[in-house]
Amino acid sequence: MTERTEAILEAALRDFISTGRPVTSESLYESHDFGIKPAMIRWELNELSKEGYFYQRHPSGGRIPSDKAYRFFTERTLRKEEARNVRGFESALHDFVKGARRAFIEGLAEQFGNLSVGYEPEYDEVYESGLHALLRRLQDDAIAPDELLEIVSDFESLPLRVHELRSWWEEEGMWPRVFVGKNPFTKSTNVAVVASCLKRGEEQFLLLSIGPKRMDYAKPIRAFKFFERSLE
Repeated sequence: MTERTEAILEAALRDFISTGRPVTSESLYESHDFGIKPAMIRWELNELSKEGYFYQRHPSGGRIPSDKAYRFFTERTLRKEEARNVRGFESALHDFVKGARRAFIEGLAEQFGNLSVGYEPEYDEVYESGLHALLRRLQDDAIAPDELLEIVSDFESLPLRVHELRSWWEEEGMWPRVFVGKNPFTKSTNVAVVASCLKRGEEQFLLLSIGPKRMDYAKPIRAFKFFERSLE
């Protein structure tokens, strides 16, 4: 993939995440300067579609990013985002350090607008907050009502699932990680998961931010890196 193609793909993802509107060559031309005309941007989008990065609900409509496109975008975001603080997360870190795990998870759910989940293996305790916010956002992204019900049922099994996965995530060394669609924590493929394992001495704490695929990945990635670095 050329540098220009990568730039177009990343810009298309950022625009779609921000607006929810299907991507078109005209909208990209108006919002970004790639040094080429709309016809050439359209050609680039056609090639990216052939490679599985976009699909169209209607032949004459704009393009929707695929899971492959989201994975490309999140991999770049993981590499680019630094472990710097963002507003409000010093307070969250303070809650975590003093052992106020429920307040920590509730604060993250409010900041991210996603479902936040924490698992403390020492006490076999799961903390959750933000499910209703997640369901509203999925509804806004036109997820069908029956699929939303399946997601609710799925998340009822989440505490058992994170417990069963304990041997994997306790030994995994690369954090944070992002899963788009298929993931080890939920049966639903309509969500994305940003995951981290926070370590403080001998303590470990699994941390998940579960949201729609069209979410602000940079914010939880940046915050999780900040938490990991601060607790080293």
